[in-house]
Amino acid sequence: MLWNRTSNPARLIAAGILVVGLSIGGSMAATHAMFQTNGTIYYRDAMLVAFCIPALVAPPSFLYYVWVARRMEQLNAQLDRLARQDPLTGLDNRRSFVEQASTRLKGRAAHMLVMVDLDHFKHINDSLGHAGGDLALQHAAAVMTAAAPQDALVARLGGEEFGLLFALQTGETASQSGEAMVDAIRQRLEALPLITPAGLTRMTASFGIAISRADESLDHLLCRADNALYAAKNAGRNRLAVAG
Repeated sequence: MLWNRTSNPARLIAAGILVVGLSIGGSMAATHAMFQTNGTIYYRDAMLVAFCIPALVAPPSFLYYVWVARRMEQLNAQLDRLARQDPLTGLDNRRSFVEQASTRLKGRAAHMLVMVDLDHFKHINDSLGHAGGDLALQHAAAVMTAAAPQDALVARLGGEEFGLLFALQTGETASQSGEAMVDAIRQRLEALPLITPAGLTRMTASFGIAISRADESLDHLLCRADNALYAAKNAGRNRLAVAG
């Protein structure tokens, strides 16, 4: 879009000079043409006016255009961020997660997809109220983000469900290392209680893990991770389950 070009200072300067130059040149050329046709003894004064008016008007007009363009650029960036970000936790939302995960899975590296569901969240929400439930979600998001690999994609997919995606290292023990990393996140969440005015609230979560396969779609990978999550829930919660 046009206003995206305003982020380049060199283009701004060049455009400003061009606008002022064209304004002055056009004004003086039009004035000169009129005097060539009609003639007058005030030619010098008229040409001075033809120079001064656009020289005074064009710069502030261009600066206003730059301000409007930059403001629109900022608003567009803000709208894009709001469309991709979960407002409560600050994590990516489901839409952003799906878009980024789809891009990452196009590479050759194997990835580990983890579906996370907070255990007994309804009880937490009922006992602490909706405000307490919001704090629990923010707490879980902060713990997972801090404990996840640096390049991991962490998102809130909806409700009390979160998603993680990260590339596995090459080697025979890559999957075991990935599972150990996920279990470290589980243990960290269990070890760090939520602190509220009502006291300490212990939190746990269940994790469903699926490792991407060659040419596997994201939808299929999500389905396998989801099934593993249900298996972890059915096995007693606060644990990992790995999709076959």
